[in-house]
Amino acid sequence: MIVYNNSEYIQLQDLSIELDNRAFNYGDGFFETVKIINSNAFNFSVHYLRIIESCSILSLDFNYTEKELSKVIETLLIKNNIINGTVKLHFSRDSRGKYLPVSSKVNLLIVSAKGLGFQLNKAISLCFYKEEIKTKSKISTIKSCNALLSVLSSIYARGNNFDNAILFNTDANVIECSNSNIFIVKEDIIYTPPVSDGCVSGTMRGWVLNNEIVIEKSLSKKEILNADEMFITNAVRGIIPIKKVEETEFFSFELSAQLQKVLISQS
Repeated sequence: MIVYNNSEYIQLQDLSIELDNRAFNYGDGFFETVKIINSNAFNFSVHYLRIIESCSILSLDFNYTEKELSKVIETLLIKNNIINGTVKLHFSRDSRGKYLPVSSKVNLLIVSAKGLGFQLNKAISLCFYKEEIKTKSKISTIKSCNALLSVLSSIYARGNNFDNAILFNTDANVIECSNSNIFIVKEDIIYTPPVSDGCVSGTMRGWVLNNEIVIEKSLSKKEILNADEMFITNAVRGIIPIKKVEETEFFSFELSAQLQKVLISQS
């Protein structure tokens, strides 16, 4: 397997991470996962915009144009003979220093993996996770290297026999799942939490907003449980219907099924 590391294509076994790497020591960086379908990076322009926004929030100097970065990914896919799958881009501050870095130059590592295109997903179950809450800030909207809340909530969900966990912000509003954005349907109207509530600005969330009329509003636990239909979105898995939130069951999957078919047809 070949990876891209700071302008070089090298064998994975030749990759080394220094002990003073800032992503390792301080979580000083972020990542971006892109779906690959028929050798193309799906929704890449949206991913690129989020990369630029993430670099701005973290004060990172990133100088790849969208065309240049797309070419890097294309070359990596060819080298690894990948038609369908994913690429994961790791951005970290390439600098010495402790809390105060010496510079804001970006270290870029890209790893690819084989996989499938978008599939029709089976409905899954969710639980509420209230052990920790997510604060509302600019950092909360990006895929930070500090993903402890996602890790801990995923462990909690699995330990309680659920597939994923619903997270809350400091206002006790539902914001997202461990690795997905949340949508509910009530009386044929689609709702999703606004990014200002602290959820990640997901690229698949953006795809739904571009393909459907969606109202962005804060959502309470009660509104989740009283919804007619619910689904979550993820850049790699697409649209995922929800059949159960703790003891509350959902029996309508009409919109999520429709969106999955549209997504598959567009990709």
